[in-house]
Amino acid sequence: MRELFKLRNYRIYFVGSTVDTIGDMAFWLAAAIWVRELTGSTAQAGLCIMFVNVGTLLSPFTGIVVDRLPRKRTLMTVNAVTALIVLSLATVHSASRVWLIFLVMFLYGLSATITNAAFNGLKQQLMPKELFGEASGLSQAAQQGVRLITPALGLGILAAFGGPALAIMDSATFVVGLICWSLIRIEDPKPQRPETGSNWWRESTAGFQFLFRNTVLRQLTIACAVACFGIGFFETLGIAISTVGLHHSPTWVGVLVTVMGVSGLVGGLSAGAAMRWLGPGFLTALGLAICSLASLVVAVPNGYAVLGGFTALGLSLPYVIVGSVTAIQLLTPNELMGRVSGVDNLIVGGLQVLGIAAGAALISVVFYRDLCYLVAAVTGLSALYIFTRKEQRKSNLPRPAASRGAETEAAAQQPQPA
Repeated sequence: MRELFKLRNYRIYFVGSTVDTIGDMAFWLAAAIWVRELTGSTAQAGLCIMFVNVGTLLSPFTGIVVDRLPRKRTLMTVNAVTALIVLSLATVHSASRVWLIFLVMFLYGLSATITNAAFNGLKQQLMPKELFGEASGLSQAAQQGVRLITPALGLGILAAFGGPALAIMDSATFVVGLICWSLIRIEDPKPQRPETGSNWWRESTAGFQFLFRNTVLRQLTIACAVACFGIGFFETLGIAISTVGLHHSPTWVGVLVTVMGVSGLVGGLSAGAAMRWLGPGFLTALGLAICSLASLVVAVPNGYAVLGGFTALGLSLPYVIVGSVTAIQLLTPNELMGRVSGVDNLIVGGLQVLGIAAGAALISVVFYRDLCYLVAAVTGLSALYIFTRKEQRKSNLPRPAASRGAETEAAAQQPQPA
C-alpha cells in the first residue's frame, strides 16, 4: 500500500475516487427515500435502484465507445455531463417530476459503466501492473469504509434540506473528481484500431470473443456469474433472517450491513497481499468458499451465529471482486479493456440482478433457511470449480497481455515528479 501512495497520480486519483464514492452511495439510497416521500409508493422507490442497474447492463455498448476514444478525456467529459444531469434534480419538488429522478438514475448507471471501463484502460498508466491487486483491494476497502457513513449522510441531508440539496451535494462530488483527473499527468492517446481495417461487427464482438477464448477469464466469469446469482438472494434474505429467524424488526438489517462494512474493510485491505500469495483465480475461489460457509452459518437462528456469518460474508466479497477484476485487468490487452470489462459486467451483473429478482419472488414460498442452503451450494460449487481448474493456479497463469505502445505505457508507470 505504501508503494501505491508513493505515486503522485495515484494519490490524486484516490482522493477524487473516494469523494465520488461518498457522493454515489449517499445519493443512491437517499434518492429512493426521496421518491417514497414524494409519491408515497414503496414500489416506485424500488424503481430507483432498478433504473441504475438497467443503465449498467448497457456496458458492452459503452465499452465499444470507450475503446475508440481517449480514455482520460472520455472520463472527464462523462464526469462533467453527469454533474449537470444530477444537478437538474434540484428542480424536482413534486411527484409530477419523479420521472426525472428515474431518468437521472438510468443515466447515472450508464455513466458508471463508461467511467469504470475508462479507468480500467488508464490503470496501467497510473501504476505498475504488480500493484493492480493492491489498488483494487484498497478501492474495495474505501467503498466498504464509506458505506458505514453514507446512509446517515444522505438521509441526513434529505431530512434537513430536502432532495434538491441532496442533488447539489452529489453533483459537487463529480466536480471534485473532475478536478482531480485534470491534475493527473498521464498520456491520453486514442486507443489503436486493428491494422487490418475497420470492421464494425468484429470490433463490436471482440470483447465477447476475447473473454470466452481466454481460458482463465472464461472460467472466472462463469463461476462468478453463477455465484452472483445466488449472492443476489441476500438482498431479500437479510430481512427474512432478521425478522423470521431472529424475531427482530426489519431495521435490524442495518446492524448486519454495518458488520459487513467493517469486515469488508478488512477484506479489502488484505486482498492485495492474499492475491500475491494465491493469484487472482484462487483468491476469487477463496472468497466464494468463505461466502458458502457464511451462507450456512447465517441460517442458524442465533444472533451471534448470524453476526459471525455476516462478518464472514463481508470479508469474502472483496476477495471475489478483487480477484476477478484484477484477472481481467492483467490479462486483457489495453485496446480491448472497455469491451471486455463491459461484457464481464453484463454477464456477472446481469445474473446478479436476476438473482435479486428470484430471491424476492421465492422468499414468500420457500423458507428462508432453505434459500440460505441454496446460496451455500451455488457459491460452494463455484469455488470448487475454480479450485479444480489447473489454469487458475498462480504458477500456470499466462503472462499479462501487452498492449500496443507498451514501451510508452511502461514509462508512464514510473512515479511522476511532484
